[in-house]
Amino acid sequence: MRTIAIIYGGFSGERVISERSAQVSKQNIDSKNYRSFLVDISREGWFCHIEDEIIPIDKNDFTVTFKGEKVSFDGVFCAIHGTPGEDGKIQGYFDSIGIPYNNCGVLASALTFDKAACNRYLSASGVKVAKSYLARLGTENDTKAIIDRVGLPCFVKPNDGGSSIGVTKVKEASQLMDAIEHAQSEGVDALIESLLVGVEVSCGCMKIQGQAKSLGITEIVPGNEFFDFESKYNHAGTKEITPARIESGLYTEVENLTEQIYEWLHCKGMIRVDYMICDNGIYLIEVNTTPGLSEASIIPAQAKNAGYSLEQFFQLAVDEMFR
Repeated sequence: MRTIAIIYGGFSGERVISERSAQVSKQNIDSKNYRSFLVDISREGWFCHIEDEIIPIDKNDFTVTFKGEKVSFDGVFCAIHGTPGEDGKIQGYFDSIGIPYNNCGVLASALTFDKAACNRYLSASGVKVAKSYLARLGTENDTKAIIDRVGLPCFVKPNDGGSSIGVTKVKEASQLMDAIEHAQSEGVDALIESLLVGVEVSCGCMKIQGQAKSLGITEIVPGNEFFDFESKYNHAGTKEITPARIESGLYTEVENLTEQIYEWLHCKGMIRVDYMICDNGIYLIEVNTTPGLSEASIIPAQAKNAGYSLEQFFQLAVDEMFR
C-alpha cells in the first residue's frame, strides 16, 4: 500500500481555502489502495497529522517518526493554493529528494503564478489577453500613464496571488493608488488590467492516461459586481453553471484552447483556466495550476458533470502521479 502526504496550508491568505481542499482530498482518496496523511506546511514548521498527534516532518528526507516507526511517503498530493505550493518552490524541494507529486512542475508552476509573465508567454502563441500594466513593488507609478494604457474601469490584482484575494475594481483615477497598495500587500507586484465585458467561464483540464483532457466548462455569474473572494466562497447569489450556457462550437473551442494551453505550458495533474468570452474572441484571465478542491470549488463540480464520482476522479489524479 502506497503512502501519500496531502500537503496544505502555505504562506498566503489562501490558507483557509487550502484547508478545505485538503479535507475533500483526504475524504476521497481511496483508502483501500493508499494510506494518506495531512501535512500542514506553514512558516512555523511542517507538521504531519497522524491519529491524534501532530508530529514535525524531517525536512532532510520528508519523513516523520511515529511510535518508533519511520514513515516515508511515496507521493505528495498538493492542496496548497498560493506560495509555496503553486509557485514551484515546494516542487523543487520534492524534485531534489525524488518524491513524485500530483501537480505541475517547477517551470509551469512558477510561470503561471506570475500572471504578467504567463500572459506574455501565451500571447506569443496567439492567446488573447487584456491590456495590462505591471506596477512593481517599490517603484513609483504614474496614474495617468496607467489609465492611458488600460482605461477605466480596470481591475487591480496581485500579480502572484489567487482566490481573488486583493482584487479591486477601480472606477475612478483617485482609487488607483490605494488599489495598487492593497494588491501589493497580498503579493509582490500589482497587475492592472483593462475591463473585459462578456461571459466569464472556467475550464478544468487534467491528464488522464497520459493525455490532456478537458473536464468541461463552468459559467460564472457572480453575486457581487465581479467574481471576488466573497462571490467565490460566501455569496448565495453567485451561480456556477456546469456545463456553461454557451454555443456548442464555442464550447468546443474553449475546451480545445485549454488542452492546448496545458500542453504549451507542459502542465501536469489538474489545472483550471479562466476566460472571458467577449464579442471579439476568447480572452485569457489566468491559469490556476493548483485549483481549489473544496465543496464550493469548480473542479469537483466539473468532474461530477463529466460522469466521475469524486472517488473516481481522485483515483485518476493519484494514479497519474505515479505514471
